[in-house]
Amino acid sequence: MLDAAPIVKIDRLSKRYGSFNAVAELDLQVPRGELFALLGPNGAGKTTTIKMLMGILQPTSGCALIDGLDCFRDRVEVKRRVGYLPDEPIFYDYLRGREILRFVGEMHGLTDEQINAVSHPLLERLELSDATEEYAVNYSKGMKKKLALICALMHDPMVLILDEPTNGLDPYATRTLHELVREKIAEGKTIFFSTHLLDQAERLCHRVGIVFKGKLAAAGTMSELRARVSQNSSLEEIFFSVTSSGAQVQPLPPGVAGTGEASAPATVVVPAAVESSVIASPEAPAAIAVAPVSSEAPIAASAPADSVPTAAAAPGPVRKISEPLPPLLNDEPLPRPPRRDSDA
Repeated sequence: MLDAAPIVKIDRLSKRYGSFNAVAELDLQVPRGELFALLGPNGAGKTTTIKMLMGILQPTSGCALIDGLDCFRDRVEVKRRVGYLPDEPIFYDYLRGREILRFVGEMHGLTDEQINAVSHPLLERLELSDATEEYAVNYSKGMKKKLALICALMHDPMVLILDEPTNGLDPYATRTLHELVREKIAEGKTIFFSTHLLDQAERLCHRVGIVFKGKLAAAGTMSELRARVSQNSSLEEIFFSVTSSGAQVQPLPPGVAGTGEASAPATVVVPAAVESSVIASPEAPAAIAVAPVSSEAPIAASAPADSVPTAAAAPGPVRKISEPLPPLLNDEPLPRPPRRDSDA
């Protein structure tokens, strides 16, 4: 049974990069106990919205609240209440699966017995038990997704935020994930997830929201959405009707990653207990957010432009940008290796 009081509240939430609006004045509420899907084409702002909900990105304006807590200002407390599954989970390469689960559980203040009680049944259901002694660097994308899902469920959170949860999973693991989602909803948990699989959203969710060019284009139950098109419309037909306005999605500005969702140069989120800041390179992917147990907030910093060290200029004249580069090796062919008797 749904509680009318919203546990996720997004109020005029915006994220801009220069003149580009990744998310534009988004308004959305998700009541307790609801399974809500956020849909939209690539670059619509789904992952950017999720990263602001997780406190990984700071909004340009507006706010996002989970259980009454500001998602950026109170991000440590938010992570105690939320389990987060990113689209591309990142782990320490040379930690074993078992060690990663123990690390995450201990960061949540769980004992070894509690960690085992949560993780062992999930490892069995997701068919990952045989890989717990393997290093994470050897995990496939699907195996990392399964491990990250167990990490997200470790502390029995009241809210699950799942970014493309079935991306990379085989049909068996996808079925298991759907079962887990239904079980959590039956327990009164709230689930907020993004997906491109429209039939999955139509089958599982209480309500869906469709974002387009950073704005909320439509939100509601299937019956409410059908009122916009026709009573027999599928979610696919509604999706294309809402998003096919003829306008093109704004091109990404220079310096903004263009891998699906528009996002800032990725910042790696580390547990607050580590008491260190990480400045990620623009090429580095965002790390899985592990909820810290320390009272200090995790530090995610971006170096100001004037503080980034630059390499010393090489001696000699400075080449103008308009000048062509010299031909490689003066266009001379590479020497052939000496002929061996065995090649005869």
